[in-house]
Amino acid sequence: MRTTRMLIAEVVSDDLLKQIVAEMKEHIATLQGLVGHSILVEEGGRMVILITDWPNRQDCVTYHSSRAYRQFIAGTQHMLVGDYVVKLFINRAE
Repeated sequence: MRTTRMLIAEVVSDDLLKQIVAEMKEHIATLQGLVGHSILVEEGGRMVILITDWPNRQDCVTYHSSRAYRQFIAGTQHMLVGDYVVKLFINRAE
């Protein structure tokens, strides 16, 4: 069953919002096994949400514990107000 993962963050400034979106696009381009993704930016705000769709929960959790994900977090954490919030969902759209 497909799993959808949301990575939610609030960025410190408008300039960093543009930068983190660019970092997310670059990071997504390197991922294997991804079914789909979206990058949502709050209208008139600084919240950004990276939504990734995975073929199953195991692939999603494997990504979540991967070195690539840890490096992405370490490289972008300084741009945030607080920490990332991660939520996993069972995707029933199929």
